[in-house]
Amino acid sequence: MTSTHQSGITPNRLGGDDLKAMFSSSAFLLEANVEAINALNVFPVPDGDTGINMFLTLRDSVAGIRDMEGVGAGTVARVLADGALKAAKGNSGVILSQFFEGIAAGLEGASDFGVEELTAALGEARNRSYKAVGEPQEGTMLTVVSDVAKAAGEFDGADEDIAGLLTAVCGAARESVALTPTMLPVLREAGVVDAGGQGLAVILEGARRYAAGEAGPNEVDIPAPVGIDQPTGVVSHDFLEAVEEEEYGYCTQFMVSGEGLDPDQLRSRVAGMGRSAVVVGSSTDVQVHVHVEDPGPVISLGAELGALGSVKIENMDAQRVQFSADRRREAEEQAVDLAVVAVAWGDGFEALFKEYGAGRIVAGGDTMNPSVGDLLDAIDSVPSETVIVLPNNSNIVPAAEQAAKQSSKDVRVVPTKTMPQGVAAMLQLDVSADVESNVEEMEEAIETVRTGRVTEASRGVTLNGVTVEPGMLVGMLEREIVAAGEDVSAVVRSLVEAARPGDGDLVTLYRGGPLDTESAGQIAGEVEAAFEGVEVELVEGGQPHYHFLVAVE
Repeated sequence: MTSTHQSGITPNRLGGDDLKAMFSSSAFLLEANVEAINALNVFPVPDGDTGINMFLTLRDSVAGIRDMEGVGAGTVARVLADGALKAAKGNSGVILSQFFEGIAAGLEGASDFGVEELTAALGEARNRSYKAVGEPQEGTMLTVVSDVAKAAGEFDGADEDIAGLLTAVCGAARESVALTPTMLPVLREAGVVDAGGQGLAVILEGARRYAAGEAGPNEVDIPAPVGIDQPTGVVSHDFLEAVEEEEYGYCTQFMVSGEGLDPDQLRSRVAGMGRSAVVVGSSTDVQVHVHVEDPGPVISLGAELGALGSVKIENMDAQRVQFSADRRREAEEQAVDLAVVAVAWGDGFEALFKEYGAGRIVAGGDTMNPSVGDLLDAIDSVPSETVIVLPNNSNIVPAAEQAAKQSSKDVRVVPTKTMPQGVAAMLQLDVSADVESNVEEMEEAIETVRTGRVTEASRGVTLNGVTVEPGMLVGMLEREIVAAGEDVSAVVRSLVEAARPGDGDLVTLYRGGPLDTESAGQIAGEVEAAFEGVEVELVEGGQPHYHFLVAVE
């Protein structure tokens, strides 16, 4: 018996109208959960936001079957799949289109369907989804599709118990999503589950609710789906720092229309041109999605094969910047009222302090100490009533303490004596914690940093057994001369040796204005080669006067 679903009644078999209603219900539920799914994006969202991409793909697909009434389930599934192929947006949208392509293949020619047909369709959905991806990776949406198909295959209920089948499938989807961080290290590092997998779980939950009589196809006020047990929605601060310097290139997507197209052959060629290649379609229409450094060649390849349409090219590096800024702003909005004022000199150092969360930078350093008034103006300019000041120079600490006393705000001075100490302090900033905890963590951090500097001597002197002539390069560890000479690399190596770094220590070389980038890179390599077991990092500081500021920690 073929039955049109009525709320509270579970039919024996479902027809085309029911299939349409199932995924209409899914579209409403997915729309209600778009932002929650978007919040799970871990990368700078190379394809835009996963939640919105999946919703737009599903919404446009469902729009194509909205006016279909009284036709078979196979016909509805085919129109739904064809619409999804043309509407697919982003990596997740293209894979979703193949999920529907599998459903259509499994229900081909069927007027209605039960457990057996739907199980076969979900198995075909798994096959099509994996085939679409050039390099399938577990711990993603593909894993959830696979686990869903497996659960359907193991379901031992009656053929008419479609609601029971979908209940088992949804349980498997939730469990699979919760386990994605155990399969994909990047998810574990970020502290979230896979966004595409969660999107699919929501879609299946919408279908289950209709089949179980819990939601009508046009019910807008649908509650959020059952949650999962793993961390979701908040990308970790450490992960943001790790990805902020990575480059991603361009997300390139387009449709090729022509005759005699071969999706498998095109997929192989596109996979060799970039990353995250997903190519699907037929002999007349093929949807291409790939991440490339230069979109020109892959676009030209498509144009050679047929007419291009729906071309979309997104700069993922720009998305990365926006993604990080948005996530940091969200954290700040949830944080306590706390701001940092830092003294810095040099474009590189100023950029570092801003990147790590300083609300205001005061220009200053050796030979250019800001006044109490300068620091007080900076403290008053930030909107927070609680302020931490990082003077980053031993000569500026007293002025900072005076400014703190004169301010009507709650001002704490962390006595950083060098800019490398200030960077170490900033890395401990936690805007969600109270000021006492932040100050304590910062003060502990600066105790682990030994600072050196390399500069040109302005006069001759003999100190600590080291003779310095005017114009020579001098190396100082903290405030003690430890090396002098004509060669920058030799002086830096002597300075680092005086600091006695241990196995596993980090030496950070902050390049200053007197030294060009190429020379600095060569010196960094020589330092790393000279000290086995010590990690050496070269960072742009931009400070005047000093060839290098050196942090050993």
